[in-house]
Amino acid sequence: MNKRNILIQLDCDDQPSVFDRVVAVDSGADFIFSHASTKPSQVRDLIHGAIFTRGAKDLKHTAIFVGGSDVVLAKEIHEEVRKHMIQDYGLTVSSMMDANGCNTTAVAAVKAVEAALECQGKRAVVLAATGPVGQRVSSLLARLGCEVTVISRQLEKAV
Repeated sequence: MNKRNILIQLDCDDQPSVFDRVVAVDSGADFIFSHASTKPSQVRDLIHGAIFTRGAKDLKHTAIFVGGSDVVLAKEIHEEVRKHMIQDYGLTVSSMMDANGCNTTAVAAVKAVEAALECQGKRAVVLAATGPVGQRVSSLLARLGCEVTVISRQLEKAV
């Protein structure tokens, strides 16, 4: 019997993203288990519930998506997701973190910049750098060797 495709959505916001659920359905998920207000301390049991219920060969039909609007918290949650997989026994599933589209949008933006110019040694100014996409763009540009200056209306967030 073919297993159904399950996406487990771990969202750090009070309400799981409808946008993310629609994309998941359109991408072929048969079932979406959405968890709101997810905390890192809850992740182990959620992951074990996902990996211990199917044989290792069927885990390819299960995936974890971490989202929400708090990039830092979503990253912590995703680190916990990866920590509680049991690779030695093949008990792993695909996982991805894309809080507020920060990774997909940021990568597309940085790839466009990279296509236009060499980033190493250049100076970059990132506007609205305290939002999820801006945070990721700043980080990616810095990894490429740019000197990054962030601009924000709130000094505390920019620091």
